[in-house]
Amino acid sequence: MNDLFAKCGNNCGRCPSYKENMKTDEDRLRCSEGWYKYHGFRLRPEKLRLCDGCQAGDDENPVRYITCYVRNCAVKNGVKTCAHCSGYPCEDVGRVSVSTDMREKTAARLGAPIPEEDYLMFIEPYEGMKHLDEIHSSLTPEDIVKMKRVSAKPTISEFPDLPFSTEEISALKTIYHLLAAVESAESVSYARKTKLQKRRRQLLRMLWIFGLYGEFNEEGSYLEIDGKTYLGQKMHSSYSVLRDYIETLEKFGVQCEFIQLKEKGWLTPTGALRKEGWLMTLSFDTSRGGTPALRALKKYTSSLDKEYGKNAFRYFSRADMRVFVKTENR
Repeated sequence: MNDLFAKCGNNCGRCPSYKENMKTDEDRLRCSEGWYKYHGFRLRPEKLRLCDGCQAGDDENPVRYITCYVRNCAVKNGVKTCAHCSGYPCEDVGRVSVSTDMREKTAARLGAPIPEEDYLMFIEPYEGMKHLDEIHSSLTPEDIVKMKRVSAKPTISEFPDLPFSTEEISALKTIYHLLAAVESAESVSYARKTKLQKRRRQLLRMLWIFGLYGEFNEEGSYLEIDGKTYLGQKMHSSYSVLRDYIETLEKFGVQCEFIQLKEKGWLTPTGALRKEGWLMTLSFDTSRGGTPALRALKKYTSSLDKEYGKNAFRYFSRADMRVFVKTENR
């Protein structure tokens, strides 16, 4: 095994699935079992790929497991690794690297020390930040490339003239500005733009689900959905991911409360949400329009769904409210 560092710092050359390291059925079996033992995910030996590695050019039609947003960012910036970028270290490259205490945590989970050979094959290759720090410390200022910054502002429709009361228009404008603000940013890296766009879609999906399927409580102060409804819309089932979504929405004046209905059975051993045993509520802060804005959200999502069906979310993601003009003019 020879060192071959990916853009993110992971060592492709020492990865057990790299094409030069996986040549026999025994190699495949060891990779499959090692990944499962130390990282918790299993790919059957026959499903493993002879990966060409991160540094193989796209024009070579390389074999890889994923289209990596960090790699794409580095390619657009023209850097050999993220360590060569003026934006290093950034939060995004850190997300694709295992923590430096992964060995200790895994040993504690398994209840036994990790053999050095296994550490070097299944953990150390993915300590990307450690590798990038070493590379970065060896570079001169002339080796560093200035990071290109781009806009992550979504395409938003203009707010139309609506034939409603002042109060209704105000509530709809609140929803309009909320949809425009969620995960919108200027002057970010390509990697951050990709992450924001993906997160924006998921956060808007949450708002969409609450608006379309949520039920008001008796006082009309919040909307409520159950786990079956939420997961039925193909949302991410990870509880930790859901908590992250909830915390992010709070920054925009949207309050989501996760309510556990029973002590056990609502979560799988791997941390995935089951369809039963929990529900969520959604409300808006006063600064975000409160109850009138909740009613506006319900009215908006139901109008879009009725008018556009399976394409309705596309209009919702652009905060396109011309549906009210269209329906009122009939």
